[in-house]
Amino acid sequence: MPLPRGGARQAAPEARGAEDPARRLDVHSRRPDRFYNVAYQPLSAPNGVVTDIIAAISDVTELVRARRAGEEARAAAELASRSKDELLRTVSHELRTPLTPILGFAEALQRRQEVRPEELHRALDVILRNAREEARLVDELIDVSEIAAGSLRMEMRPVELGPIVRACVDEATPAADAKGIALDASVASDTLLGGDAGRLAQAVRTLLSNAIKFTPRGGHVSVEVTRKGGSLRLRVADTGKGIAPGELPHVFELMRARDGSLRRAHGGLGLGLYLVRHVVEAHGGRVWAESDGEGRGATLVAELAWSDQRREETEP
Repeated sequence: MPLPRGGARQAAPEARGAEDPARRLDVHSRRPDRFYNVAYQPLSAPNGVVTDIIAAISDVTELVRARRAGEEARAAAELASRSKDELLRTVSHELRTPLTPILGFAEALQRRQEVRPEELHRALDVILRNAREEARLVDELIDVSEIAAGSLRMEMRPVELGPIVRACVDEATPAADAKGIALDASVASDTLLGGDAGRLAQAVRTLLSNAIKFTPRGGHVSVEVTRKGGSLRLRVADTGKGIAPGELPHVFELMRARDGSLRRAHGGLGLGLYLVRHVVEAHGGRVWAESDGEGRGATLVAELAWSDQRREETEP
């Protein structure tokens, strides 16, 4: 029996049997997605010269595919398990971080018989600031669990993106000023879209916080909202750490947050940009990152569908 065209192949060892490997080959056809197992037996003349070969060819494509799928599933499960373990470790650390000063200052106030007004003001400021941070971390975890369950809450209605962005920039200004970072915004007029104002504000705040976090003292963060055709583009650019080319496709993935070492240095669960992606996608949009490389700043972009609902309502 003639053998199928193609060469002897070692790429599918899982299809081999227990026979002598000298009498068994794994081969593939000209189509790279088909695999065959060939068992053969030489027939020799009395003088030892091989005169014929008897061969049995089996199509083992499905067996190879099934075993490879199983290997891929196991690798994916191991990766998911490692990611879960990393998330739990990070969550434990991050939740403890703001809790420590809350407990410390509360216990100090409880022990003191008399507290000067300035000491009380400072203690309350620390407690409130860290309590808000704790609440933010818990909210992020709740949002991620809702995304996993496919139940992230949205209340869609016509909203203007411009005022939301300006309000978020005003909120972020004190944090930028504290680091000596210049923060400016340029917002187009007529930025109507269908969306959840609270979720959009959450996404903008996260993008701004991320830019300020990764920008060194004396840097610059700019926010721009432009309208191009049927889309609104929100661009948040910074002069900070930048992003390596290989990381650009992964910036908005769970737990990436630029990279693990930066996330640990700057704090946070590494969930923010993952949530931004899901909020934007829930609005029918998309997100991506741009950077010329490490140390050359980065721009995070959210593209959303612009609504001309107001214009349609005013047309005769």
